[in-house]
Amino acid sequence: MGGPDPHPPDMWAGLRSVWPDLAWDRVQFRRGAFHHVAVLGEDAVIRVVYGPRHLRTTVREAENLTAFASAGLPFRIPAELRAPFHGDGWSAQMNSFVPGEHRPFERWEAVRGALAAVVAAMTNIITVSGGGLRPVREWCGADEWPAVVAGITASLLPPEARAAGRIVADVLAAEEWVAPAVVHGDLGLHNVLWSGTEISGLVDFDNACVGDPAMDLAPLVGAFGAAAVADIADAELVARAQLHRASLSLQVAAAAELAGDGYLRDFALDNFSDRFRSGTLYDPGPRRTGSRNG
Repeated sequence: MGGPDPHPPDMWAGLRSVWPDLAWDRVQFRRGAFHHVAVLGEDAVIRVVYGPRHLRTTVREAENLTAFASAGLPFRIPAELRAPFHGDGWSAQMNSFVPGEHRPFERWEAVRGALAAVVAAMTNIITVSGGGLRPVREWCGADEWPAVVAGITASLLPPEARAAGRIVADVLAAEEWVAPAVVHGDLGLHNVLWSGTEISGLVDFDNACVGDPAMDLAPLVGAFGAAAVADIADAELVARAQLHRASLSLQVAAAAELAGDGYLRDFALDNFSDRFRSGTLYDPGPRRTGSRNG
């Protein structure tokens, strides 16, 4: 979720001239948390990043896709179609379209087996090509993440600020003892595509890295609760996933701060405060119909 769009509309006009052969007559515009998106039929998907880190971010996201090109995953993933284009204060990346249906509000019983297979497929990747993946949490600061969180949470109520610092420290401490694996980095239903009862595709590999396998369970804990996720993972993994889940809003807030998006930063910090006050930072409990727990 981003704030009001302050960026000039002629950016898309510029991209039409850069890539005139695309199906601009069928374009559908969308907005993600950190990207502006144009879906051009089934020809291509263009993602645009703004902010002070736009060039590096786009290049590293494209490199992540290249790294997965020969990973042998049992479903379709995006592929980079052309080299990124860098404008004045923004960068654009063109990827292939991945067909399938988004089902963000499915019941756990309907998706449990398929999601378990995705988690296993990611964990079983031995190597990736293309020079490797982004460092862990590079999107929200990597080694700078604790300092960024400390700075942006200083204005919160003291108990909330202390909780934020404690969560960051606990995540880093837990990771020290973990054998790392390839993780998607944002394995929520919003990035899963379906054909019938089968997963047909997985998108948004921006935050993929070699890290704690529990990272990929954290969004599932947020969506369905820890008790549900315990169906597909052992107790130690689920416990670490709850730590990572508690840190998710702090990761988004830090990434927004680095991108210069004050609206999204404050939205994420409000999320953190709400979860702290309601006692749902680590586990929101069972999912209710229509829930948007993240």
